[in-house]
Amino acid sequence: MLNVAVLCSKRAPGLAELRERANVVCALDRVPRRGADRKAFDAETADLLRAYDADVIILLGYLFVITEPLLNAFPDRILNVHDADLALRNPDGSPRYPGLRSTLDAIVAGERETRSSVHLVTPELDGGPVIARSKAFPIAPFVHEAAARGENDIVRAYAYAQREWMMRSSWGELAFEAIERITVQKAVA
Repeated sequence: MLNVAVLCSKRAPGLAELRERANVVCALDRVPRRGADRKAFDAETADLLRAYDADVIILLGYLFVITEPLLNAFPDRILNVHDADLALRNPDGSPRYPGLRSTLDAIVAGERETRSSVHLVTPELDGGPVIARSKAFPIAPFVHEAAARGENDIVRAYAYAQREWMMRSSWGELAFEAIERITVQKAVA
C-alpha cells in the first residue's frame, strides 16, 4: 500500500473519506507567505513530505501552482483533485476549465453538468493527464436563465454551491480511485 500525503490550503475536502480507505501518512496545510520565494517554499514542502516517506501526494483544496522543486522531488507522483472535468479540452489541447474559477467558468459557458477530476500534476496548470473523473453533477436550468439575464450574483452563488457539492460528496472517493489506478500502473510497469 502506498504512503499518501495530502497537501491542502486551509481545508481538505474529502480527507476524512480518504483516510478511511488509504494509508494517509500526513496532511499538511501549506500556505506560502505573501511575497515568499515559491521555489524555496516548494523545496521546503518537498523536504517535509520526504520526512513522512510519502509515495504519492494528493492535492485536496491546495490553491497554489506547484513549482519545479516539488515536481522534481515526486515525479509523476503528485495528483490534484480539481473541480472541473479536465477531460474537456479546447481545440489546442489545453484544458477547457483550468484554475480556481473552473466551476463558475463551466456554468457560464453553458455546460449542463459538472464533474471533478484527478489529474497528474505537470508544469502546465491543470494540464496533466486525467487519472479519474467523478460522476456527473447536473446544473439546474434556472442558473443558465439567470446567466442569460446577467444575474451574476445568482450564478456565482450557485457555482460556489455546486463546487461544494462536488467536493463534499466525491473528492475523497475520487482521490482514492486515482491512487488505486496509480498503484496498478506501477505494479504493471
